[in-house]
Amino acid sequence: MFIRIAAGSARRPLSLVLLAALSPLGALAQTAADAPRAVEPAARPEPVGAPAPGTLRTVTLREVLSLAATQSPDVAAARAQAAVAAAGVRRAWTAWQPEVTLGAQYVHSSAEAQLDLGGFVGLVAGVFQLMPVNPQLVPEPVVITARNSQYASAQISQPLFTPAGVFLLGPAKAGAEAAELGALEAREQVLLAVARTFLGLQGIHQMMDAAREAESVALQREGEAKAQLGAGMTVEAALLRAQSETAQARVQLAQLSGQYAQLLALLGALVGEPVQPALLESSGGPRWLIPSEDQSPWEDTYAVRSASLAVKANEGKVTYDLFSWLPSVVAQARGLYNSNAGFTGQNTTYEVSVAASMPLYDRGQRYAALAEDRARLAQAKAQYASARARAHANWVAAKANIQAAEAALAQAESQAQLAARVQKQVAAAFRAGMSTSLEMSDADTRRFLAASAAAQARATLEIRRVELAGAAGRIAASVDEAEQPRP
Repeated sequence: MFIRIAAGSARRPLSLVLLAALSPLGALAQTAADAPRAVEPAARPEPVGAPAPGTLRTVTLREVLSLAATQSPDVAAARAQAAVAAAGVRRAWTAWQPEVTLGAQYVHSSAEAQLDLGGFVGLVAGVFQLMPVNPQLVPEPVVITARNSQYASAQISQPLFTPAGVFLLGPAKAGAEAAELGALEAREQVLLAVARTFLGLQGIHQMMDAAREAESVALQREGEAKAQLGAGMTVEAALLRAQSETAQARVQLAQLSGQYAQLLALLGALVGEPVQPALLESSGGPRWLIPSEDQSPWEDTYAVRSASLAVKANEGKVTYDLFSWLPSVVAQARGLYNSNAGFTGQNTTYEVSVAASMPLYDRGQRYAALAEDRARLAQAKAQYASARARAHANWVAAKANIQAAEAALAQAESQAQLAARVQKQVAAAFRAGMSTSLEMSDADTRRFLAASAAAQARATLEIRRVELAGAAGRIAASVDEAEQPRP
């Protein structure tokens, strides 16, 4: 953002024009309240945002991105969500896995239940006056339920065919892959926010340097005004103007310090530990891996790929609903133990069976599920189209923004150099008595605004570059490539 002051226009206070110069960075931190007009000199406040040297870990952009990719709470939450979806694949495999159950029971009865065939035969012979039966041919009483009985069972069921095992495994895998890509997309967005915050902090740090320089110049002008006032070469209005500029520069420095503290706390929350950015000169950023436009990099972003797999997963669910009427075949084996031998004379028995079941009508649940899954499929297709359109729009916007940022930086640096030369010329003319203090103050303000605009333009250009890498889904890949050892 560039601010031009037309010749002959009314001169605005330094606080107002500085707030206008800082407006593009206002998206990263809320702009403080307008600075009051000070008329009396005040003691210089210490910056409240910048931590003392050595109190926080100083990191470069590459280091802070690497830290955020490994320990950011937001990234950890996205990975956990992907793990939940991956568990769905194991759940789909359970349709083919056997089921094994064991059971045991102890029963105590107050009366024993038994079948006495000898007594029954004797009763029949007495009633019908039959010949006595040979006692050796009469069986012993059979105990049906003893006073104390133990029972045990073991059962294993193995599915041989099930529609869920055939048609739901593919959708589960596609859903898990979509969730994994969604986690990677969340990581990209976290890294983009980290990079924006980091570069915004560096931009504010440069603006603080410009504000400190403006303060030192204002103090110098204040000293000169005091000397001239003592010699009777000027009026008190010149001293009042110099003192006002000094106070305003200090207020701006305090506001920038507050913004720095706010973004520093946000950076620590995103990274997962308190850190502070290294200076721009010593901060080696990663080399962004940005493909060419003819490769359609927006189609390869994690968001688009995740949406594509979501469509595939929903298509598989619709296919399952269409064939869920197929029969399920299960093989079953069961072993039993009974402490009462009963009629078989054995305490242990086993059974083997093969069962098939085919749903004829399940109260319309299959048709309701089919209608619901078809609606979800339509939603997934619309979301896929929307994700592709947004990804392409983000790429186009990032390309346009980076070109505009490069032009803005070139213009800002040119204006900063020109403003610095003009300030020196006006200062020399003022010392020679050929310019007024008002002209000198205006030159100082222009110099400060130009330096702030240049610092802001440099930070904005770096932000636009990382946004272009983010539009191609290459932020994490760039960090990983930078950490790999070179042969």
